[in-house]
Amino acid sequence: MKEELKIDIPYLGFPNQFVTDKEKATIDFGLQIGKAIQYEWFKKDGTSCRYYDRWNEFNRRRLYARAEQPIGKYKNELAVDGDLSYLNLDWTPIAIIPKFVDIVVNGMSDRLFEVKAYAQDALSLRDKERFKDVIQGQMVAKPILQQIQKDFGIKTFINNHDELQKMIQNLIYIWSLTISQR
Repeated sequence: MKEELKIDIPYLGFPNQFVTDKEKATIDFGLQIGKAIQYEWFKKDGTSCRYYDRWNEFNRRRLYARAEQPIGKYKNELAVDGDLSYLNLDWTPIAIIPKFVDIVVNGMSDRLFEVKAYAQDALSLRDKERFKDVIQGQMVAKPILQQIQKDFGIKTFINNHDELQKMIQNLIYIWSLTISQR
C-alpha cells in the first residue's frame, strides 16, 4: 500500500521589522522570514494553496492563448435542453490572443517616428535659432570658408565639415521618414 506523504508547514508570522540592523543580520532572522514566506505561499488551507492556485491559473490562461481551452462550456451555451443534434458546427477553438498581441505591438511601433519636441522657454528658442543661423551661414559660405581654410590654414568652420554633412544627411533622412509615415 502506498503511504501518503504529509508535509506540515507550521504557522510562523513575519518577524518584527523594527529591530536593529544587527538582529536583522542574523541567520535566525532570515530563517524566520523564509518560514513565514513558505507558510504564506505553500500552506494548504483545505484544498487551496496560493502557489498552486496561481500555477493552475497561469496554465489555464496559456491554454486559452494557444486555443486549447475546453469547449464544453461553449457547447452548454448553445445546446437547447442539452441537445446538440441539430447543430452542425466546427468546435475547434480559434486563437484570438495572438491577433490582439499583433494589434498592440503594431500600435506601438506606428508611433516610432512621431516624436515631436519643441522648446518652450525663451533661452532655448534663442539658442535653437542661433544654432540654425550658424549652420545655414556655413552651408551658404562653404566654398569661401573652404578656400580660406586652404589658403591661410585657419579653422573657419565652427563644426567639423564632415560631421556637419552627416548631421544634415541624418536630418534629411529623418524628415523623409516622418513625411512617408503620414
